[in-house]
Amino acid sequence: MSSTDLVRIDIKANLPWGCFRTKCGNWVGVCEPLNLTVQSETWAELMEDIGDTLDALLQDMLSTNELDKFLRDHGWEAVGQIPAESDGAVRFDIPFIPALMGSPA
Repeated sequence: MSSTDLVRIDIKANLPWGCFRTKCGNWVGVCEPLNLTVQSETWAELMEDIGDTLDALLQDMLSTNELDKFLRDHGWEAVGQIPAESDGAVRFDIPFIPALMGSPA
């Protein structure tokens, strides 16, 4: 599959992620609204991993025909037409807001 075959679906949302650095130096992102936690070695990797995690979540919702309901339940909407079947050719782009917070106790 070439990059021209990939359909990007933008999602209208603003999703907060609380981010902090652990004592061992890794970065952790926590999304309370979706009950997700992601850990990465660097800040840049954390930002990429959060995007990949959100894409995987919506890919799963698409494959189980739950995506429309999931988007409505969260007050989000897709920009453009979502294909009925993805065959891995869809990438979801969801804006998220990383906010630095203190390390948990």
